[in-house]
Amino acid sequence: MEKINGIKGHRWRYKPGQNEVFPISRSKFGEYLKCKRCFYLNTIKGLKSPSMPGWPLNSATDEMLKYEFDIHRKKQTQHPEMKKRSLLKNVVPFQHKEIDEWRRNFGGFKVLDKDLNLELKGAVDDVWIDTKSKELIIVDYKSTSKKEIKEDMWLIDKYSQDYLRQMNFYKFIFEKAGHIIKTTFFYIVNGLKKDRVFNNSMEFETHLIEYQPSTKQIPSQLKEMKRLMDSNKIPDLNSECESCNYLNAGAHITKLEDLDVKIESLVALTKNANKKEIKELEKKIEDLEKKRKDD
Repeated sequence: MEKINGIKGHRWRYKPGQNEVFPISRSKFGEYLKCKRCFYLNTIKGLKSPSMPGWPLNSATDEMLKYEFDIHRKKQTQHPEMKKRSLLKNVVPFQHKEIDEWRRNFGGFKVLDKDLNLELKGAVDDVWIDTKSKELIIVDYKSTSKKEIKEDMWLIDKYSQDYLRQMNFYKFIFEKAGHIIKTTFFYIVNGLKKDRVFNNSMEFETHLIEYQPSTKQIPSQLKEMKRLMDSNKIPDLNSECESCNYLNAGAHITKLEDLDVKIESLVALTKNANKKEIKELEKKIEDLEKKRKDD
């Protein structure tokens, strides 16, 4: 069978009703919440999402922050930002033999949902621990460069909602594995640029924004997702999804182009046809033109 570019191999797809455990990452679950049709086309039918370039500057700040907190992790001392918050009085970076795997892209923290036969996973940026209560704190690094970060508005900003769902999922899988999550924080580094020259350096301001995740709806959402995965019906077009609208518009344009080519071919045939053939061709052209107009 001819290989079609843009379609994943069978080993990366879920087969409805399969017995093998299937991995569901935080981003995959997020895709389901945003658009069930795109999730189904990707996960079951194997339609690849267009690749995107990486974010090397963001990755650089993430790597430096991880290195910085690892110094305190090794010594079990508090990072300066922790000392500014009374809530973090007894908090230090969490020492665990799997911490590097938990933070590794395409690795991450994993837990098996036996009922759904799904391996739920997500790569966190960091985990801290309250040394008195032994509760964990999940931390996500965010790099940006904005004129101003309004901490009291950041959590309700529409562009932050995906980040909140991300933390909800992290808390859910950690607690499913038996850990107790006290809270979560977004550790935001904001690159300052106004009235500044580059001079081979950038300055950042730091914001530590707490978020109490909500996991109440996740069990039912996962069950609904699994039912969709085991079905053989592609969900309807999501009119609010940019990807759905893009694919639909592309298919529509291609369909119209195909009709135009067929009409042009039939018109060309009329030049050398007899009266009877011309009449038949004109009827076919009329039908195609009507179909094109309706589409």
